[in-house]
Amino acid sequence: MTSDQNVSTRGLGTAVVIGASIAGSSAAAALSTRFGEVIVIDRDTLPAEATKRRGVPHSGQFHILSAGGRLDLEAIFPGLTDDLTAVGVPYADPTAVFRYGSKFGWFPRHSSDMRILLGTRRYLEWYLRGRAAKLGNVTYIQRTPAKGLIIEDGRAVGVEVEDLDTKELRVIRADLFVDASGRPSIAPEWFAEAGYAKPVETVINARWGYATTYVRVPEGFDPGWTALYVGPTVSGEGYAATRGASMWRQEDNLMVVTAQGCAGDLPPSDVEGFLDFISSFGSSEFRDLIEQYGRVSGIEAWQNTSNRLRDWSNLKERPENFVVVGDAAAAFNPIYGQGMTVAARGARTLDSSLTGFLQDSAPESGLDGFAERFQKDLQAVIEPSWMFSTTSDYGIPGVEINGVTQESSKSPESEYADRVIALATEDESISLKFMETINMVRSTEWLGDEALRDRVLGDWDRLGSLRRSDVSTNV
Repeated sequence: MTSDQNVSTRGLGTAVVIGASIAGSSAAAALSTRFGEVIVIDRDTLPAEATKRRGVPHSGQFHILSAGGRLDLEAIFPGLTDDLTAVGVPYADPTAVFRYGSKFGWFPRHSSDMRILLGTRRYLEWYLRGRAAKLGNVTYIQRTPAKGLIIEDGRAVGVEVEDLDTKELRVIRADLFVDASGRPSIAPEWFAEAGYAKPVETVINARWGYATTYVRVPEGFDPGWTALYVGPTVSGEGYAATRGASMWRQEDNLMVVTAQGCAGDLPPSDVEGFLDFISSFGSSEFRDLIEQYGRVSGIEAWQNTSNRLRDWSNLKERPENFVVVGDAAAAFNPIYGQGMTVAARGARTLDSSLTGFLQDSAPESGLDGFAERFQKDLQAVIEPSWMFSTTSDYGIPGVEINGVTQESSKSPESEYADRVIALATEDESISLKFMETINMVRSTEWLGDEALRDRVLGDWDRLGSLRRSDVSTNV
């Protein structure tokens, strides 16, 4: 889609992107082929190296870029895979090198055509920002938060910003504005101030929490796997029902080690509490790694894990020339590994929606109508991930919906999906399709296959009774 020597191919003027994270840099690169100038503003000091910054406080937590997300980012930033592997970011077949312990059992390991990149979130964000900045017509302005949206005659025409160094306010005028400011987005307040209705918001909170540290392993370290995941069993007795952990190889011989808890059983950030937590549910590998090689970072806890959807697609009225992407539109429970992929896919949708809109509309209409079209196109991208994440979280005891605690419940569809996952622990072909689905390279349509449904219904009770056991061993 883009290259480092890209120049604008259409005279659409100026676009402003609010936020310099994964979604913002991806959106800026996607827009660079259509707009003569793309300005990315961010309230933070944008570091020259791949380090933590205030605006992305969760960047030290585990993040995974799915196989589909890698392909999406590769389309936006050609050569990304080669660049990252050249600096030591692991490049792996997730079905072959992952030890994946679901609540029903261990998935078989086998080869596939999928490949993922296992870089840290901080490195990936830094890399994308650098790539976008090389495009020639993309400019980053740091320490400049957006304070308000200027709307005239039903169109967004400017964004008021503050220079944090001089404390001066000014207005940046443009032809399109993209809110990529993440979960803290205040766009709904901007709409309300201008007399528009806020988008309907839905929040599903299964009270997950994480705590993460990093270990540096020797160059030749090879335990027989690249990544290990042990998820909570959700049902049953003992800590295994609510606790789990994950770890995988990253660049610079780092291993990210993350404790995970659900239903309010949250991992602590003190050393002894963390070590006790990761060794409490039946698997010794996590504590063993830390005790053998030591930690190279502190332990950071994170509990902002709610699924939150703001429905920008069904507004009856909206200002033209303003769209919302990334976590500002839909934020997912990070346990399911969808956020960065949906951000990248949203940027590609921004490009494809704009291409289709320009083909279908008269030149004199400008971008009138594009905002509604894009948000509907983006909603189609969001919906599968939203359904996957929330359907899974509905089954967690004490799940909250818009702040109200619910009885955990399973729909017939989720009961069926659970049994398919149980079958995947025994059948390599089903395991492959499931892994392709969670890696976002296959839709969920295969779940409706008549032969599969007959097979699951015919073995309903047995599949429903399967549970993972002996998590410390796996072939």
